[in-house]
Amino acid sequence: MLKKAVFLSAVMLAVFSFSACGQGSTTCPTKEQVKTSVKEFIPKDFSVESVSQMQNISGLCEVVIKVGSQPLVFYMDGKGEYLLAGNLISVKDKKNITRDRQQEFMKVSADQLKEIEKHVNVKHGEGSKYIYFITDPDCPFCKRSNPIVEEWAKKNNVQIRLIFFPLPIHPEAFGKAVSVICDKKGFKEYSEGYVSQNQCEEGKKAVEANLELMDKLGIGGTPTFIGMNGKMHSGLPTEEDLNKLIN
Repeated sequence: MLKKAVFLSAVMLAVFSFSACGQGSTTCPTKEQVKTSVKEFIPKDFSVESVSQMQNISGLCEVVIKVGSQPLVFYMDGKGEYLLAGNLISVKDKKNITRDRQQEFMKVSADQLKEIEKHVNVKHGEGSKYIYFITDPDCPFCKRSNPIVEEWAKKNNVQIRLIFFPLPIHPEAFGKAVSVICDKKGFKEYSEGYVSQNQCEEGKKAVEANLELMDKLGIGGTPTFIGMNGKMHSGLPTEEDLNKLIN
């Protein structure tokens, strides 16, 4: 699975030396202080969602920011002078604290959902519940996701709404996405890698609009799933992952 966005890499590279936990302040920097401290490392607009002191780790503050719909969790000292990027893992119970916390903020707003709906290219199923499946026709993890999602959707009476997001590393994916749209094909043809010479302007414009939307949302990889409740999941899904998108 691909890295989700360039800005994540930029922040991950901005790792400073971190002071000893016991020497840190008992308070955390304000959201404005955080934004001022890290803005030069993040090349896109972002919002600071949360700043809180870590439990059981004196002097370490957790920071959650969002670029579009994508959350990033990192850590700072109490004065906001040092930044620590990477996964914080509990040795005792082997939990990835950073990843779990990031997942809590993986959600789009109601307004973003309305915008996403305008970009649906293919609908599959008739269920009253639905999920958005952001996919690249040539993405290997998307291909592995197709039967998982189709079987789950059929069992739970959920409609799949495809949004094509061909990645630059798959040079033939754009044409395949355009073909499916122009020839009005469905989920079956998409899954089978359908392609034709029909590269109509309507299809091209639709896919190009999708690329702009993904950039706006901060989504840089496939497969990405967005539920009717706004929750998100990136990567090969399990049934449990998919269930969270409709409940």
